[in-house]
Amino acid sequence: MDPVDDTPEIEIAAPRTPDDPQDAGDGGDSPYKSLLVPLVVVPALIVMVIVLVFALFGMLSGSESSPSDNLGRLLTGGVNERQQAAFGLVRQILEYQTARAEGRDPEWGIDATFLDDLRAAQAGITAPTTPGEVWVPFVLSSLTAQLGDANGVDELVGMTRLGDDLDPEFTFRMNAIFILGSIGRELPEASRERVAGALIGIVDGEDDGLALLAAGALQNVPSSRTDATLEGLLGSRRIDMRLQAALSLAELGNPAGNDVLLELIQVEPYLAERNDDPVRWADQSVSISRRKALAALRELGRTPSSEVLQALIDDDGDPNVRSAALELASRPGG
Repeated sequence: MDPVDDTPEIEIAAPRTPDDPQDAGDGGDSPYKSLLVPLVVVPALIVMVIVLVFALFGMLSGSESSPSDNLGRLLTGGVNERQQAAFGLVRQILEYQTARAEGRDPEWGIDATFLDDLRAAQAGITAPTTPGEVWVPFVLSSLTAQLGDANGVDELVGMTRLGDDLDPEFTFRMNAIFILGSIGRELPEASRERVAGALIGIVDGEDDGLALLAAGALQNVPSSRTDATLEGLLGSRRIDMRLQAALSLAELGNPAGNDVLLELIQVEPYLAERNDDPVRWADQSVSISRRKALAALRELGRTPSSEVLQALIDDDGDPNVRSAALELASRPGG
């Protein structure tokens, strides 16, 4: 599905320390302070954000270390060295994958032998006992998973199940879900089914924030249970969950969320939920979400009626929505 060109809904922020002040009106002690509310997940967008963050760290680090050097620093360096090496490694893997996908010669000589090095490093580390020790196994799991290693995928699935003692800010659980969603379509069927099962378990769990992220990630993890799970979310009391389920189904080519998308191109549902919870649905989030719903309807070939589109063009208070409706109406068959 074509992305909506606008400011991302995902905002990456550093984990908050116990001494940081609480944000006013942010929902108390929610672990999702670093995310704009509500969140509609687009895995491709997450990858773009990660690339930008890691590129920044690369610029700050001075001379570039090789992947092997970064792996060594990740295993033996101090805290800052390990984090810097982690950023460098992930960026190098992303550059390597991007170059291969575009038919270019990769800058870094990452091959099967380097995957063996990652596996050996992963086998040699001990289980973390504090949050500060999770960095290394998380990065190794994410890299081996992205390089197609089935054990790496399973280890990354395990990262989605960390407890609050090791992941108090939900940082590793959220990012594990993001990465699994971004690589889901590339996985062999057996691994994809395991990933889907893990994400479905999160969707069915008690944490609403992680459930929303998992519902977004499922758009890239087709499986025997994916569509049915997302269809079951279309009746959620929460707009963001209904919308995310409908968008994910649309990405999978399933029109089951059509009625939800038609409902959520209108502004009234968002305003009603905002009345019940003033911290939800900032104007920008409402605008982006409505346009995503319009784009999904277009991709599904379920364009709203000419009367609905004309009403948006003539009367809607959001100029961006008016423009999107006008563009849709001007298309052949619109």
